[in-house]
Amino acid sequence: MRNERFSEEFKIESKVFDKRTLLTIFKLIQKGILKTVESVIKEGKESVVVSAKDKMKGWLALKIYRVEFTDFKTRWKYLVADPRFSRTRKNRWFTVITWAQREFKNMKIAFDAGIKCPEPIFVSKNVLVMGFIGEGGVAASELIHTKLEDPQQVYEQVEDEMKKLAEAGLVHTDLSPYNILMLDVPYLIDFSQATTELNPLAKEFLIRDVKNINKYFSKLGAKVNEDLFEQLKKEMKLD
Repeated sequence: MRNERFSEEFKIESKVFDKRTLLTIFKLIQKGILKTVESVIKEGKESVVVSAKDKMKGWLALKIYRVEFTDFKTRWKYLVADPRFSRTRKNRWFTVITWAQREFKNMKIAFDAGIKCPEPIFVSKNVLVMGFIGEGGVAASELIHTKLEDPQQVYEQVEDEMKKLAEAGLVHTDLSPYNILMLDVPYLIDFSQATTELNPLAKEFLIRDVKNINKYFSKLGAKVNEDLFEQLKKEMKLD
């Protein structure tokens, strides 16, 4: 009976998940955080994002970090460079768990600061539960795949989000048109690599974020803020 109920609550093929992940998701269902798991939104080598519903049938998104296919040594190096996670054990499973916790923590800082991003709801092991960005179960498209009517307006909106992120003391470190979703306004996603101004590489990461965004919008004909890096650096008090 338990196995039948378990299979009914999953509308995607179980081959997407390993047994340990399935158990984690099942426990989230038992706790009432999830009701059903619906369909794959985006599948990558190191993580998969799927849609889900809560007990009120509201839409959620689950980001599930793969364990076996994770380049955990690279992730571990990223983690220990962040003062908040400098004591992370050099172990594949614990690295993946800490990576999920890191994204949850970063997203909570961003969300609490009023940044447009998914709402972080819960994290358990390698599964991150967050708000759904989209309508009617259809996920918003990535900026890179969206035709913009007014690139200048969207650039200025992204710029504002970057300023709020700096005020919150975070550098995204991987900001690009692939990590921005377009709904009515742009939403920043994928905070797994985000770090604080205390990271010795924070300035280098900030330079990369600004270059990525300015380069992309320049190609679309927007007038970009050439002083953006200096403004953000000053806000974060980076030398």
